[in-house]
Amino acid sequence: MRASRTLKTLAVRAALAVGTAFAVSTTLLVPATQAAAAPSAVARVAAGPTLISYDIQSKTLTGSGFLPSHRVWVRTAVSGSVPTCGTVTLSDLRTSPTLLQTTSDPSGNISVPVDPKATLPPLLVCPNPIVYLYGAYPGEQVHFSAHDERYENGRLVWSNTLTVTA
Repeated sequence: MRASRTLKTLAVRAALAVGTAFAVSTTLLVPATQAAAAPSAVARVAAGPTLISYDIQSKTLTGSGFLPSHRVWVRTAVSGSVPTCGTVTLSDLRTSPTLLQTTSDPSGNISVPVDPKATLPPLLVCPNPIVYLYGAYPGEQVHFSAHDERYENGRLVWSNTLTVTA
């Protein structure tokens, strides 16, 4: 019985350690006699922050699992290819130079407007005449991630990366 408890404790500790970077789902197998006798013996691993959706029309990013009524920082990035004014195609890998700040509601949810045209730096696509791309080019991937200043094991806990096509 003691060895069984030790294994369960190690499994939960390992799941918590891994949970800093990924949402972790664990299943602890407990014999029916133990489950009936002590239903509180099964531990659940708390999920970290999760970005749920981005509405392209309203440019609204939603998420849950953040610390309640707490500051949340949102990062925007883009990846893909952009045509220039000539025959050259540019590889586009831009990240927001500053993070967008919002506050989660009392339930730990966010719903914040994020416009890639405002958060991403402009990309020079033509030097003569000078033409810049603001935001993302159609077909590029736009990536969002966020954190609520939470640290686990000395590492900042980021949400999942939500990716949408521009």
